[in-house]
Amino acid sequence: MEMNNDKHVAEGTYIMQGKSKHTAALSLGVMAAGFIGTLFFEGVPWVRFAQSGFEAGLVGGLADWFAVTALFRHPLGIPIPHTALLPSNREKVSRALINTVQNDLLSKQSIVDKLAQFPIVLRLLRGFEGQLGSDSAKAGIVTICDFAVRQIPLEKLARYGEKELLRLLDTLDLRALVQQALSQAYARGYDEKAFDFVLDLAEKLVGRSDIRDRLGAVAVQALSHLKTNGLMQFALNAFVGYFNEEKLGSLIQQFVLNGIEGLRMQGNPNRRAVMEALRGWLDKPEHQENMTAELEKWKAQLLGEWKLEDKLLELLQRMQTQALEWIRGEQFAETHALPFISRMIQQVEQNPELLNRLELGLREQIARLIEANHHKIGALVKENIDRFDDATLIELMEDKIGGDLQWIRVNGAICGFLIGLVLAGVHTLVS
Repeated sequence: MEMNNDKHVAEGTYIMQGKSKHTAALSLGVMAAGFIGTLFFEGVPWVRFAQSGFEAGLVGGLADWFAVTALFRHPLGIPIPHTALLPSNREKVSRALINTVQNDLLSKQSIVDKLAQFPIVLRLLRGFEGQLGSDSAKAGIVTICDFAVRQIPLEKLARYGEKELLRLLDTLDLRALVQQALSQAYARGYDEKAFDFVLDLAEKLVGRSDIRDRLGAVAVQALSHLKTNGLMQFALNAFVGYFNEEKLGSLIQQFVLNGIEGLRMQGNPNRRAVMEALRGWLDKPEHQENMTAELEKWKAQLLGEWKLEDKLLELLQRMQTQALEWIRGEQFAETHALPFISRMIQQVEQNPELLNRLELGLREQIARLIEANHHKIGALVKENIDRFDDATLIELMEDKIGGDLQWIRVNGAICGFLIGLVLAGVHTLVS
């Protein structure tokens, strides 16, 4: 449709130019015919006036024809000096045109001033917001997010993460960490909970029948090997004869279970003694030094065997895969991306200070871009002019301004005719 419109415009311009040339030629022909016709009626008084008018009109028309033709080519092909002005001065005309376009019509300051007349950022935000609901915008958001996630340098991040973790572990004060861990354990009662956990395990272990039988067997064996003298030996033998392995194991089992039950009670003195002994052992500097040394060995062994960079890279790759699956899902753009972008745009629009900073920053960048590339306007104009040879360029200029120039010829003939009449009248009056 646009090409057809351009074609119709070009055809209309060509028709108008043809009419202008026809009118100019007709005016010159009328003046020539009128002058020649009046030569045969020189005896008639009023003919002298008409002859002067036609003569001046003919001279004016011929002079303007010469002037108009001399702009584009040599009149009648004769290389008269100072004719064919445009082809002879093409370089000057090009420089003048380039200078006018670059420095006057599209000067840097005029472009910057024009951009300053309307809020660029606000219009861009509102225009973008208006297109968010379209299918193309959704597809574009998904494509951009997908591309951005795939461009994340996972290997570099893994190496950087390993480096930072190693630096963190290297600067970590394990002695202070041990002290802080113990302080937190005491404050939160973790030592008490750990002791209760051990008691639960001991209770489950002692309460088993096989453990009971084992305790009884061990006790009987120990008593049978015990050697005493006199009455004590007699009493011991009687005791061993009365209590078999099962009874003796049950007796010891019940004794141990009663002791465990007593240790569970918070006010039990045995419990307090055990906890104080445990904390005293943990708080001794030499024991804390030993724990710190073991942690240092464990840290060195872990870093040497774990291959931290590979583990981090594997983790990042899994996260990237999950992110891509999420982005490519049907609900990502509609449910997550579009609402997020819409909220961000609204927050920017409702923040005049941020909006003003963005506007100033964008205008500054545009001004720098114009400053750096403004010379390319002239280069573009020159490049387009140089694409045409002289004949094509003249044809193009005649197509654009030739019609108006032809009317100069018409006006020259008519003005010459009127001036001729005036001069003839003056001549008659003087005579």
